[in-house]
Amino acid sequence: MIHIKRGLVAAAAALTGLAGLIAPAAHATDNVPCHNPVKRDLTDPGSGHAWPGTEVRFCNLTRGHVPVYATRSPGAAVVGHLEQGGAANWFVTEMKGQTFRDGSAENYWWASTKADNGRWGWVPEVYFAGGDNNEDDAGLLMPGNYTCANACPPLPFWAR
Repeated sequence: MIHIKRGLVAAAAALTGLAGLIAPAAHATDNVPCHNPVKRDLTDPGSGHAWPGTEVRFCNLTRGHVPVYATRSPGAAVVGHLEQGGAANWFVTEMKGQTFRDGSAENYWWASTKADNGRWGWVPEVYFAGGDNNEDDAGLLMPGNYTCANACPPLPFWAR
């Protein structure tokens, strides 16, 4: 009886060890973050207000012909597309919005950019390479807090 109990304990320990090897590792962070920050002079298409030297980053897209939406909602109008996939496209910032789904992928993070036709809008980060569902991009920056005394500059158009 003692040999059977020892055998069962050993078998249970072995199975527990195997389960640790078989279980998938948790995805802790985005493994393909946006990169290569560069400065661009941006102009608000509505007001003409200039934002010189704004930092933008290139982000890898999983495919080309990615839609750019007017707002951070899957029900918003598509204002343009990013025709090239890969790392050809730059983005200014990211913000939370409504959840966008594409097959089993979903994300409520959206990234601000200019579509290939020159119109500004938002791309669901479900089209970004790397990362898990509902995970923001590790290399793209969220807009900071805009604090000032007396006369305040307007909120950047890409963060509205």
